[in-house]
Parts: sequence; C-alpha cells; structure tokens
Amino acid sequence: MSATTSNAGVAPASFDGLSQVRPKRVTAPAVTSNVVLGLIGFLFALPLVWLVLSSVDSQASWNIALPHFTLSNFSSALSAGRGHSLVISLEIALVATVVATVTGTLAAYAFSRRHIPWKGPVLLFVLFLSGVPISVIIIPVYQIFSEQGWLTVVPTAVFLGITSLPFEIWIIKNFIDAVPTELEEAARVENASTATIIRRIVIPLAAPGIGAAAIYGFVNAWGAFLIPLVLITDNTQQPGAVTVYSFISAAGVNYGDIAAFSIIYSLPVIVLYLAMGRFFRGGFQLGGAIKG
Repeated sequence: MSATTSNAGVAPASFDGLSQVRPKRVTAPAVTSNVVLGLIGFLFALPLVWLVLSSVDSQASWNIALPHFTLSNFSSALSAGRGHSLVISLEIALVATVVATVTGTLAAYAFSRRHIPWKGPVLLFVLFLSGVPISVIIIPVYQIFSEQGWLTVVPTAVFLGITSLPFEIWIIKNFIDAVPTELEEAARVENASTATIIRRIVIPLAAPGIGAAAIYGFVNAWGAFLIPLVLITDNTQQPGAVTVYSFISAAGVNYGDIAAFSIIYSLPVIVLYLAMGRFFRGGFQLGGAIKG
C-alpha cells in the first residue's frame, strides 16, 4: 500500500519523447523576419513567374496574366540568326572559363605553397582588382584591341577570362591551403615533379574549389554584355546577352520572344550547376588521405 501511495504523485514516464517537446513561442521578431523574407522571396519569384508565363503566351505583355498558350515564341526567338548567338556565347564562356580556371589554379598554388615577397599586400591587391568596374578600363582596352586587330570573339573571351581571374585565385587558394602539405612531401620523396603533384594531388583534393571558380568564370562570361558589345565589332558574332536587345525596336517590344529567348539562354547555366552539383554535395573531403 505504501509503495502504491508513494508512486501516486509521480507522473507517468513518457517513452515517445512527445511530452518533453515544448511548443515554440511566436515572437514579434520571428514574425517580422518571416514576413520580410517572404516578401523578398515573392519579389524574386515574380519576374520568374512572368518569364515562364510570357514565354508561352501569344499575346504576352509586361503584365502577369494567364497565357494564351503557344510554343511559337521559342521558334521565333531563335530565328533570324539568334540561335547562332547562343553558340557564340558558349564559345566565349568556354574559352574564358578555361583561361581563368587554369591560370587561376596555377597562381593559387603559387600563392599557397611558395614564398612570395609581400604576399599579403599582393593578395589584397588581387582582391581589390576583382572589384574594379570594367567600365573604367573598357576604353583603353578597346584602343589596344583596335590597334592590334583583336576585335573578334576569341581575344574578347580571353579578356573576359582575365577579368574573372582575381576572384578565382582567391576561391581556389582557400581550398589549396586546406590540402595537407604532407601529401606533397611524400610525393616529392618519390621524385614526383611539381606538375605531377598539382595534377594528381592538389587538383583532385581541391576540386570543389576549382569547380566553384569555374562556375563563377563561366557565368561571368556567359552573362557579359558591355565587353562583347564594345570589343566585338561584327554584329553576326555578338553573344546572346547582346542579341536579346534585338527584340526591342521602335515598333514595340516582343515580350513573348524575349521571355522565350531568356529561358533558352538560362538553360546552359542551370545544366552547369546540376552537373557540378556532385562536387559540392560531397564537400571537401580528405578523410583517409593521411594515416596516423
């Protein structure tokens, strides 16, 4: 009887843990932040909604409305040689990405592993260069390119790669810094050259950073407008970012074709992100690289 009486005031044990969960309190700061974030998300989603609806609307305008469904906007958007501009954009982006990523990887390795006088100030200067507006130097660059006869696609793509180089060096260097130097020392004991170490040790382990830098360089070149507009004089060699303005004329604006062309123009970047996603899902893993 006494045992029963002593246990009478004890609450029954909870094995599912539900009784231990307290309801979250609704506070004014939490509500305010959620409302603000929701409003920002709505403002970002609104243009995308217009883009999708207008691309399949035969009577598209700047308003958001239920579309008069058609797929003719996509074929019309690629007519009159506009499809060729996407090929030019791809060529420019690939050349710029290769130039910036290869050069940036080598420069980042040098900054990470070599003794360079005034390395700190030089890196700060490199970071400063990444923030310099291109419009500041576009006129002297145009004069140089004009005198050398470089107002074509490939030299312009190389210049675009150079504009991405400072920021790519910073991205890749941070990942190379995390690669253990013991791996390189062990490789040098086996008489491995610097090129072999970079190719077989540094690049595989720093692949997430190199991939992120490559995506940055590709997107930077793919969406470039001012540099190709100024440095490419042949209108038939203009990339998609410049060609999109051909839908605007004195007669009016072809909203449906603009929306369709913009969706097509964004597909390579989306595909690139999906293809490179495995580098970022795995993260930067060095597990098992060094045995204790």
